[in-house]
Amino acid sequence: MGILFGLGAALSWGTSDFLGGRFTQKYPAFTVGLVSQSSSLLALLILAAVVRPDVRGDALLWGLAAGVFTGFGGMSLYQGLATGDSAVVAPLSACGAVVPVAFAFATGDAPTALQSLGIVLALVGTLLISLPREGVHFASGSHLRPVLFGLGAALGFGVFFVLIDKGTQSDGDAIPVIAAARFGGTLFVGALGVLTSSLVWPGRDLPKLAAVGIIDVTANGAFALASNRGNLAVASVLASLYPVQTLALSRLFTEERFTRLRIAGAGLALAGVAAISAA
Repeated sequence: MGILFGLGAALSWGTSDFLGGRFTQKYPAFTVGLVSQSSSLLALLILAAVVRPDVRGDALLWGLAAGVFTGFGGMSLYQGLATGDSAVVAPLSACGAVVPVAFAFATGDAPTALQSLGIVLALVGTLLISLPREGVHFASGSHLRPVLFGLGAALGFGVFFVLIDKGTQSDGDAIPVIAAARFGGTLFVGALGVLTSSLVWPGRDLPKLAAVGIIDVTANGAFALASNRGNLAVASVLASLYPVQTLALSRLFTEERFTRLRIAGAGLALAGVAAISAA
């Protein structure tokens, strides 16, 4: 079940990132982030009122901290996707899986040998997908900007993975932790949006932006369940395969094209999933 939840998180995150990236080409990233964060927070509060989960203070603190980091990661991702180079930004952001993998090894929760091989294959595949299009170099100004945004998102998401895992381990119920994370993320994004005067009213697109938040928080919940029911490193790497979904949607609905290296990277990433799942 942990593997299925991890893959479900990847599917949901990949979809929300694609949709959020499209909207950042029309609205400021802080507008997209604030609407998606606040709408998902409202949905979680309604769910909590119905389910009435047990709430612990330490779990809420872990969630709040996680929200700040995912807010930072989300804004970095949206700013990067707004450059139109999602084939670079999205996969690089998935390298945040390195953070929980290193944390799992450091805390004695190392995956099996086959799972470790799968993790390596998935990460190498993600890096290959991140390589720029022909004729574009990482050192060039046009490519360096999305690379930096992608790495910033990786840092934010990587720490988020660890903090959410800590919160669910201390509480055992994902809803309060995810709700606290959404609250922290909403405060972080809203405050920065006000300070930078980057908030605008989305008008008729408000329901669509809210839907992006609902899809995103579904991924958060799936990841919390995956890490709670299995190995943190494995859950994080599986969830970090979301760029495959983002790139697939980009290929279907935009003019982005895949290079041979990106196709090979996708194959390695899928092979990594198979190795992790077989262990």
